Parts: sequence; structure tokens; C-alpha cells
Amino acid sequence: MNPFQQEAVRVFKALADPTRYRIVLMLMTREELGCSDFAQEFSLSLPAMSHHYRVLEHAALIMTRKEGSHIYIRLDRERLRKFVPGFEQVHVEGEPERSVVAAGAGHAG
Repeated sequence: MNPFQQEAVRVFKALADPTRYRIVLMLMTREELGCSDFAQEFSLSLPAMSHHYRVLEHAALIMTRKEGSHIYIRLDRERLRKFVPGFEQVHVEGEPERSVVAAGAGHAG
């Protein structure tokens, strides 16, 4: 595989997990969110959430910044568009009747 294909696989693997997919959806609607925002939304342990952040960072889909003891996360929208053109239109804007945050909760397909 060439480097672009390798990066694409990394991005698709990161998005294949329902929790990480929902994190990306949440970040599509806001410029930046803190870890506490995600903690309120997901009933996962801190180590589990850290794992999801690391996978998204490894795929270069998110960037983090630290301010004091708080960590803030932002989506690299250009990178997402590079590998998944139209993601926002299909996955966020395409379901106006549903809450973006709840887009994966209890839904099997």
C-alpha cells in the first residue's frame, strides 16, 4: 500500500468504533470540547476514553491542547474531508431529526 492508502486505513479504523464515531460527530458541531464534555456523554472509564482519544490522535483526526488541568479536543476537519469527503453532510446534516450526540446511542444501524 502507498502512504495515502495506509493513512486512509488508519482513519477508517478510527471511525469504525461507535464511541469514536460519536466523538467525531460531537466535534463536528462544536469548535472544541473538553474531556469533561465527553465524560458527561459517555459512561466509560477514564482509561477507556483516553484509549479512544489516542486512536483518534494516531489517525490525526483530533488535536489536543492542555490548559491547566483541563484537556481540550478539536477535530481536524480538513483531514477528515481529505479521507471522507462529504462526512459532515451525510453524517451530521443528513439526520436533522436526530440529535448528533445521540446518533449512536441504542441504535443498531
